[in-house]
Amino acid sequence: MNLEADVIVAGGGSAGLAAALASARAGARTLLLERQAMLGGMGTHALVHTFCGLFHPDVSLPWAWLNPGISVEIGQAMMERTNQSAPDLMGKVYVLRQHPSLYAQIADDLCRAEPHLTLLTGCEWTALRQEEAGWHLETFTRGAQKRLRCKALIDTTGDATGARLLNPDWCQQTEGGKLYRPAYISAFHGIQGRHDDAWRLTIGAMIVRAVRDGLLPQAAMGAAFRDSPFAGETFLTVDLEAGQGDWDPFDPMKRARVEQEGREVALGVWQFLVREHADFKHCPPPMLPTKAGIRETARYIGDYVITGDDLAANRRFDDEIALAGWPMEKRENARGPKFRYFDEPKPAGIPALCLYRADAPGLFFAGRCLSADHEALASLRVMGTCMATGEAAGKLAVAHVKSN
Repeated sequence: MNLEADVIVAGGGSAGLAAALASARAGARTLLLERQAMLGGMGTHALVHTFCGLFHPDVSLPWAWLNPGISVEIGQAMMERTNQSAPDLMGKVYVLRQHPSLYAQIADDLCRAEPHLTLLTGCEWTALRQEEAGWHLETFTRGAQKRLRCKALIDTTGDATGARLLNPDWCQQTEGGKLYRPAYISAFHGIQGRHDDAWRLTIGAMIVRAVRDGLLPQAAMGAAFRDSPFAGETFLTVDLEAGQGDWDPFDPMKRARVEQEGREVALGVWQFLVREHADFKHCPPPMLPTKAGIRETARYIGDYVITGDDLAANRRFDDEIALAGWPMEKRENARGPKFRYFDEPKPAGIPALCLYRADAPGLFFAGRCLSADHEALASLRVMGTCMATGEAAGKLAVAHVKSN
């Protein structure tokens, strides 16, 4: 089966969703490929329940949207559907609580409204070839091989899949010992009581003691609860060491072990708290994610590699296509994040050169696989920023199609 489009977007997470919408709204025939059954990426499949990077970083001022466009559109839709009038102030950042199911619904609604946008789910990208007129992709979709052609291609897979298929020299990957650790998030229901900071500290202390007493696995040490936008639902997040120096997110056996470890921890914490804390007495087993939340795999090397120092210095660029406002949230182990904040509470620019290579005309990349060093990725990987870079990549792709 052969399909042709003006623009193909590979990956239906936050960046891919925004890229596809931007492309289709500009009138380009757009094909969006997603390997899972629904859109939203980590915000749906991994139960990541906050939109970070949507807001201006100066929390001494009233909250304000950072990047205009699709990220604001999605943020406002989430606020309306969850009855939130403002984001939460958490320390030195604003965050918006989001619900994975509603994010999937918002993504579906936005895509269905675009007549130039076609969605393929269950689609695995298996080969890539550059042609004179654009790009040739081979995919495996629902048991059938499909050959796809396009004039412009946007890689938002988070894994730099296009570079790994076409030219590994275009790809960069951090060594296993420093890769940001994966998170495993589960949803708990029916927990009683008031879940304030004191409650969370009490639960955390109980879990730490249980780990030290051998009642819970070591991986439960950093477990933390955060309430959903809806009463009666609370999310449990656990960062996993994932073998530390041996962690390789592209190794299927190691990925399987991470998923097993996540389930073991989530269900172990549930069983322990049902026995030991009255607020959990009537709590059913938690809802598990379809996959662990992977924070880092591989990135492109574009015409510019944005660095952590660029962000910290609030650097601005003549060709910037979006702004970054989230601090560098470095999670190189499972003992909690280390933050590097920008030197001033102002945004930093993200240049267009981070989204393409001059020697690959018509190929663009955004989201978690844009061209950034390991430290800058700790800021740029969050969903709000991914939406902004994805939208920019969609506009660049359409401009390329119209000029060729």
